[in-house]
Amino acid sequence: MQRTSSSSGRSTPAASSSSSSLTAEELSFADTPRPFKNPYYLNRTTAGPGGGGGKRTKALKQIMALERERVDQLLEAKKQQLVAGAGDDAEAQLQQAFHQVVSFASVEAPPSLLPQKRYCDITGLEAKYQDPRSTLRYHNAEVYEVLRTFQPAVIQAYLAVRGQGVVLR
Repeated sequence: MQRTSSSSGRSTPAASSSSSSLTAEELSFADTPRPFKNPYYLNRTTAGPGGGGGKRTKALKQIMALERERVDQLLEAKKQQLVAGAGDDAEAQLQQAFHQVVSFASVEAPPSLLPQKRYCDITGLEAKYQDPRSTLRYHNAEVYEVLRTFQPAVIQAYLAVRGQGVVLR
């Protein structure tokens, strides 16, 4: 197999003058139109006048200060209502209103409507099964094999940890 040489006598042809005139900007895909992009999209971190708008997070101190202000406003409005009514037990009603205000920091909540989650007595993982003989909860068949080897005293200890231990005398 013989190589054909170009007119200059070299085995590799020289680059043509038309391809060498292309610059990096002409070959770049950065400025090509993208029809799949939404032209009206605004980035949330840079949206707004000045580029610093968008959604901002608040520090815990700010949240707690705003919550205190909100609770104070509610109590002040309730106090004004009680003073306008001129009730003789206004102080007791104000204390009751203070305890009824739901705030970010209040720990009182109604009981959950969801069923209580059941956890494995051995591993602490979510329990899908319960042994009918010992009433111990277990996660999978591997744990059940270990559970079957337990003596009654060990089973009672696990049930006592859960709060359902039966004292046998």
